[in-house]
Amino acid sequence: MKQVAIETVNAYRLDSVREGLRACLVSLGYPRENPFQELIHPGDRVFIKPNWVASRWRASCPHKDSLYCVITHPSVIEAVADFVAEALHGEGEIMIGDNPSIDADFDELMETTGIRKLEQKYDVKTTVTDLRPLVCEDLADYGKRDRMAHRPGDPNGRVEVNLGKDSMLYGLDPARFRGVFDEREDTIAAHTGENQLYTYARSLYDADVYISVPKLKTHQKVGATLNLKGLVGTISDKNQLVHWQIGYPAVGGDEYPDKESYDRSKTQKVTHRGAWPGNDTIWRMVVDLYKGMLRKERRYFSVIDGIIAGEGQGPFCPTSRNANTLIAGDDLLTTDLVAVRYMGLDPEKISYLNYFINRGDVRLEDLEVIRDGSRMNAFFDSGDRYLDFYVVDAWQSIKR
Repeated sequence: MKQVAIETVNAYRLDSVREGLRACLVSLGYPRENPFQELIHPGDRVFIKPNWVASRWRASCPHKDSLYCVITHPSVIEAVADFVAEALHGEGEIMIGDNPSIDADFDELMETTGIRKLEQKYDVKTTVTDLRPLVCEDLADYGKRDRMAHRPGDPNGRVEVNLGKDSMLYGLDPARFRGVFDEREDTIAAHTGENQLYTYARSLYDADVYISVPKLKTHQKVGATLNLKGLVGTISDKNQLVHWQIGYPAVGGDEYPDKESYDRSKTQKVTHRGAWPGNDTIWRMVVDLYKGMLRKERRYFSVIDGIIAGEGQGPFCPTSRNANTLIAGDDLLTTDLVAVRYMGLDPEKISYLNYFINRGDVRLEDLEVIRDGSRMNAFFDSGDRYLDFYVVDAWQSIKR
């Protein structure tokens, strides 16, 4: 039986977060002292991936709030890294990194979070890395590949995975596929016929242990963004990530719900392309990314930062929510299922999660949820909305 732990943590003080994380681990059956010793072995390469989607609030957001309802707080990353270093016993390597949104300023992220101090904290090699080979230095240039600046990217290179017929995009006409850039030739070529390519950063793909540390947050394109949606940050070639199909349903697209909204977007400065439940493309990409990760055997752990969470207009413009919560588990999918339900949402109405439920990868009734040390009965069947997250009007159908 898979277990997921939920623990109340009221502040981002490092000692509070460490004890909250330790309590999660003990609830999951890990030892109180050196809790990761069974998961992580001396000599392992451990990759810790936070959500670093943005370095500041976008000017287009209708409000400004705590940046930590958008990205993972550094105290959660540090608490995880502390336990990892303890388990490594001076042998191995810790890598911390992400492929943030292409317009995120990594130097600004480092200054804001102060996370580079961890490179000097432990008795094992520890590096913090921007995995992006291309960045957008001016948001006005977003989507224009020839205006991107080149960066070193992952120092260990890339790993190309071809899902072929196992891809959720296989069999779809790629003519309308849209990735990050206006130039769509590479996107179409990566997802035509049995060519279904995703290029992962090698540092995380080849790691012995992958630890995901996402933010507890809603998302206007898929409903919620946690571990599985966060796998977008594992991909080096962002133009392989199909976010929508250009147009509206009457012409074979799912960028907008109808011709009127599609036409109206042409004169709008701020658009919300693909940001509606009828987007039938992006959830397929999320499923693909998880399938691609599962092609290689590794150990996993997840710690979801919901001490300050994000509700409403995620991923870039959510409203902060003092949810005072850490959620932890040793399986990305099951931890997402529990987190979504704890947000007050229905995981069976989140398309990328429902795919795995319908396929039989997981049975909700087989998941054991432990909150603050006590088992929760009928967690998924309860009428309780738990945290009762706010979602934008278009996504009301995913609420319990």
